[in-house]
Amino acid sequence: MSPTGPGPFTANPVERVSASAVALVMMLAAVVGCGTDDDRPPAKASGTRTPSAGSSAATPASSPSAAARTLAELVEHPCRAIDPKDAGPGDLGIFIEGREEDLQNNPKSCEWGARGGMVSFTPYPSTDMTKDKRFQNLTAEEISGHRALLGTPTSRGKGMCIAFVSVGSGQSFRLMVSPFGGNAPGPAAPVLATNFAMAILSHLS
Repeated sequence: MSPTGPGPFTANPVERVSASAVALVMMLAAVVGCGTDDDRPPAKASGTRTPSAGSSAATPASSPSAAARTLAELVEHPCRAIDPKDAGPGDLGIFIEGREEDLQNNPKSCEWGARGGMVSFTPYPSTDMTKDKRFQNLTAEEISGHRALLGTPTSRGKGMCIAFVSVGSGQSFRLMVSPFGGNAPGPAAPVLATNFAMAILSHLS
């Protein structure tokens, strides 16, 4: 016996058309939504790259071996005056790492053992020692474009070399070289002092 009306599982043509239309609308909405999502990632990626680039750019500034140093900074950390890349056998020939010294009534200093002798560095951030009349017996030199006094102070032992280097208005640093003596290899004390001064000046800002 044929049914006279639509049964529970039979949809009439109008309902089928409506269902198809709804499905089509939902499909288009889904496609538009994916297109919108596809447009977002580039903007998100761009935002992600910016801090990364900033982080990469900041790395050299925080690296001790790359950063330019001021004399005021070296007052607190005098052993940072020598960059690690300048300490190798082909350069300054440092074989005793820098050791900080904080003597009473004296600025902090740092002492290294290098090929040729012991070298002590002392920064003077508010005094140009090259203008001190007590040291006018030293020889006036120019090191990397900076005024310097170099020689053996009268109050020091034979072979000792001292260098004062001006680094700006009212600023300077001192290097003292105590040669190992004998047949120890390495440059003469004045040459060693000059080499250290050039290395230090190359990283000062």
